[in-house]
Amino acid sequence: MAMLPKLAFHESDFKNISVVSTFASQQSKLLDAIKPAWAVQEAWKKQFPVIDSDIFKHTALTQTTLGAITARLTKNVDFGLSDTFTKLAQQVVTQQSAWLKTVGPAFESLKRAFYPPNLRQIDGLRWEEVQSVVMVDGIALYGVPRSSIAEALIRADSAAKRRDILGRRWKAISADCRAAIEGCETEVAAPYVPKALAALDALDAGHSAAAQALAGALLDSMVNSYFGRHRYLYTPDRHARRTNAAYDEFSMHEYIALAPIWQAWQKFFPDEGLPIPHTFSRNATAHTVSAKQYTKRNAVQSLMIASSLIYFFDRKAFWVNSA
Repeated sequence: MAMLPKLAFHESDFKNISVVSTFASQQSKLLDAIKPAWAVQEAWKKQFPVIDSDIFKHTALTQTTLGAITARLTKNVDFGLSDTFTKLAQQVVTQQSAWLKTVGPAFESLKRAFYPPNLRQIDGLRWEEVQSVVMVDGIALYGVPRSSIAEALIRADSAAKRRDILGRRWKAISADCRAAIEGCETEVAAPYVPKALAALDALDAGHSAAAQALAGALLDSMVNSYFGRHRYLYTPDRHARRTNAAYDEFSMHEYIALAPIWQAWQKFFPDEGLPIPHTFSRNATAHTVSAKQYTKRNAVQSLMIASSLIYFFDRKAFWVNSA
């Protein structure tokens, strides 16, 4: 299968482009208005340590940061420099507060559009939280599972609690995986859908080991097809010297979809005497038949990754064909 061209953004990311333009224009005005403080900040920040240069440097402000600017300026409106500067600061706070209240929610909505559909309704979602689940724990979040389960996985405060969710909610997760891949219609996804459905059938019938074995083989095929000869840039090497820095080149959608691969391909070779991993491992699934590796939780984890990748391949092919 030919490699798909990489896209930086989802098509919906551009629906609010007017909001972005307004935001950039208004932010520029805000920074210009408070530039008089910039030149003298070293003199006053010793007296007012709560204000620092960070408020002048932000180029991608979140709602939290926007609110912080207003709060800081309001709290420290009288810098003791001069009556003129005090009046300027007060004017900035008054004029910009209304704008911040207006553009803040719009910008928050725009930020959510950069996530896949199942993550967009999660309030206060931080990118670091998503990274922790997909890259550190190797649990898929792209397109599956449903928002309520995805939020539970993200908010869980440990890997053990996330795996507990996989065990307790496996039926709902299986249903979500099935719904996601049954909706895939592109030629890119077509070769993988029947095998993923067969693995889900096995899981639902109580044959979790068979489901995991098929999911592992399916994942190997998809990863090799997608990355081709560059696969080894995105999976750990035999000597565990490679880092995951190559993932930094991805867009947000690519990262969320592909990051679980890093953990799934962690080093494991039986002849080296390494302990069998208890979380899903493509290598341990292929090279052992241990009850420690073959578990229902690992079957669910492997099928989440496989279904998420199929959904991602399908959406990406659709975007390319629609361009």
